[in-house]
Formats: sequence, C-alpha cells, structure tokens
Amino acid sequence: MPYRNSPIYRGLDRICRVLTTFSMVMLALMTVLVVGQVILRNMYDLGLPWADELSRIANVALVFFAVPALMLHNRHIAIDLLYSALHARGQAVLRFANYALITGFAGIFLFSLYKFLSRAGKFTTPSLSMPNYAVYAPVVIAIVLLLIVALYRLITRTETAPDYEGEDGNAESGNPIADAIAKEMSAGILAEDTSKDCKK
Repeated sequence: MPYRNSPIYRGLDRICRVLTTFSMVMLALMTVLVVGQVILRNMYDLGLPWADELSRIANVALVFFAVPALMLHNRHIAIDLLYSALHARGQAVLRFANYALITGFAGIFLFSLYKFLSRAGKFTTPSLSMPNYAVYAPVVIAIVLLLIVALYRLITRTETAPDYEGEDGNAESGNPIADAIAKEMSAGILAEDTSKDCKK
C-alpha cells in the first residue's frame, strides 16, 4: 500500500515495533514472577511482595505498549458488521468518526493522567519504592503514541486495511492463520454447495 512507504508511517512503525518488543519482555517478566511466586508460596511458604508489585507494573506496561502497534497495523479486535455493510463513502465517514473519537479519547486520557500525576506522582509504591511517575510512564508513552497514530490516520485519510489483506485485496498475503481460516471456510462452503447439487 502506498502510504506504508511514507517516512511518517515508517517512523511510527519502527517505534511501535520497539514498544511491541518491550511488551513481549514485560510478558516474559510477568510470567517468571507469577510462576516463581506460586512455586515459592506452595513449596517454601514464602511470599515476595516486591514480586507481586513488579508483576502488576509489568502487566500494565504489557497492555499499553501493545496498543499503538495494534492501532497502526489495524490488528485490534473489531466487529465490522456495520462497516462491511456500508458503501465506500459510508466507510470513509465511519473511519473518520472512529479516529476522531479515538483522538478525543486519547486527549482526555492524557489530561486526566496529567491531573492525577500532578498530585500522586511524587508518591512511591509500597514494596519497590518506585515513584508513580515511573509506574505510569508506559501508559503516558503509549497514549501519546496512540494519539499521534490516530491523528496521522485522521489527517492522511489512509486506508486501514488489515495486514492480512494484500494490496490487491487478496486474503493470502503472509498470515498463515488467516489463510488457513479462509481456505477452511471456502472448502466448507464448496462442500455444502456440492451436497445441495447432489440432492437436486
């Protein structure tokens, strides 16, 4: 798709890929901490409060670091019954409305974070003594990037086809899961049509 060759998109894509890597690191860290806590509590009757706290912080970072990448590559879970039923003009209007709402949400979210951290940012967590500024830093970074991505989509009006759709609209373009589902559905429809023809 042409818009993917733009320097703005490539820059956003690089940043989102870095945040996605951080998100996977947070997932691995959270898994190690939770499993370790279960083992220590069940086998040695030992609990580590700092591990619980760090796993919660990692969970927050895991979720928010993935949000901008999902938005940029259109990989979020979406119900597109209304969208698919509209014509091209209606789809364009709906896309514009969606990104306008997301931009407004991100702006309100950032303002709320500012008001919250201006009062609570100086306080620290109980076990790690980590300031709230550090705890909520992943949230701020992710929402700022989400706002930038939404504004980019809103201003450029670029087509946001999912990555499993190729430039020519074909479903087969490197996503094995999507390709397998599409082939299975096609085979099922073909078998159903064949059985109906035989009955006739």
